[in-house]
Amino acid sequence: MDKEYNKLDFTGTPFPQEPIWTETLKLFNFIRHSDELLDDNFIQSKLNFNSSETRKRYSRAMITRFQRLDKKVFDGFVYLIKQKVNTELVEKIWRILFCVSEPLIAKIYLEIVWPQEPGSPIKRDHIKSYIQTTFSQKSDKLNQRILECLRYAGYVIPHGKQELIVVGFGNLEAALILSTHLLLAQSPRTIKLTEIEASNYWRFLGYKKFDHVRIGFRRAEAQGFIMRYALVDHLEQITTRYTWNELLDKVTAQHEI
Repeated sequence: MDKEYNKLDFTGTPFPQEPIWTETLKLFNFIRHSDELLDDNFIQSKLNFNSSETRKRYSRAMITRFQRLDKKVFDGFVYLIKQKVNTELVEKIWRILFCVSEPLIAKIYLEIVWPQEPGSPIKRDHIKSYIQTTFSQKSDKLNQRILECLRYAGYVIPHGKQELIVVGFGNLEAALILSTHLLLAQSPRTIKLTEIEASNYWRFLGYKKFDHVRIGFRRAEAQGFIMRYALVDHLEQITTRYTWNELLDKVTAQHEI
């Protein structure tokens, strides 16, 4: 796994892009090859806004976000989109990549939102105070942008004027298997569970406990989506069975995972 998925370094980290969540998911419906997600004219042609300035601004923000991703991961994600995997599953994978491409959003999520149980309230002022203390960009705009991104990504919902409520996600196992292959094993390999636990992608996906991740891998072994889940020399590990393209072909053929 590249260090960008494992460690978050905030030295010189850019200001977060606008979430553009719904527009990005709609854009995925038009994609036939990777280059289109980096084509300013193509993206602008698919954005339904009267203002040319809005189309340009959103297109630039989208391209910037896509360019922050590892190329192999980016190309693999485009292949997933082209397979016409159901939109709910695509959104779950995009939620991970969104956090990877927006490290400030990822940091706030990991340190403030993720430790809380679904349904728990978080004071808006708590996030604002954290931002002002942690980052040099002590501005209302940064606070507003981070709250917007957390909300559009589905991690929190507004509750009155002062609070946010932490959201829980269900039916994560298919997205867990796909994201593990996309980020860590686009070719068959053995992965120590300590490597997975130390990463953040399962947290971005919405898992709260790593034991639930273990259960997901055991079920994937039983269903034949991974080769095995084993304890070898006192180390838990999984061995994947398929290449990324083979796995997606199998998922598409069966319509579920």
